[in-house]
Amino acid sequence: MPMLKFVKAALVIKTHGYKGDIVLKKDQSISMALFEECLEEGNAIFIEKDEIPVPFFISIDSLYFFDDETARLHLNDINAVESAREFIGNQVFFTHDCLLPEKQENLSPLFWKNYRVIDQNDGYIGIVIDFNEEIANNPLLVIKKDDKSLLIPYNENFIVKVLPDKKEIITQLPIGFLDLYY
Repeated sequence: MPMLKFVKAALVIKTHGYKGDIVLKKDQSISMALFEECLEEGNAIFIEKDEIPVPFFISIDSLYFFDDETARLHLNDINAVESAREFIGNQVFFTHDCLLPEKQENLSPLFWKNYRVIDQNDGYIGIVIDFNEEIANNPLLVIKKDDKSLLIPYNENFIVKVLPDKKEIITQLPIGFLDLYY
C-alpha cells in the first residue's frame, strides 16, 4: 500500500457554535483557489493528532468561507464543542493527490523544489531548493545558483506564472533586486 504524502494546508484556530464546527486559517503556501477546491464537502482532510495525520470527512452543507484566509466547517462524527476544542492549534493537511495533477495551475510552492526560476528582466536565476516559512507572514523561496543561495520573497506580485509541465517559474523581480547577491 503506497504511503500518502501530505501538504500543510491550514491551522485549526477555534471552534464555532455549539455543534462542534471548527475554523481553519489557510496556510500562506496554499492559494485560495486550491484551498477551496480541496475543502469540497465530502472530501477528507487530515488533522494532526499526536503528530499523526488523522482523516476526517467534511460534512455536507457545512462549509463556509469567512474571507480569503479562514473557513468554517463541520466534520463527520464530531458533534460537540468539547470534541472540537481538542483540535485547536493543530495543523490541517491535504493529500498530495488533492493538489495534483489536475490542479497544477494552483500548485503550492511546497512542490516547486527543483523548478528553474527565470526572471523576465534578468533571465535564468537558479533552481528552487526550498520553501522557507520560518519567518511569519514572509515566506521565502530559496534558490541555488552556482555556490550561492538567493532568498526571494514569496510574493504574488513577483511571480508572473508557474509552468508545471516545464518545471519553471517565471518571475518579474524589482530592478536591482539580484544586485544584492552578485
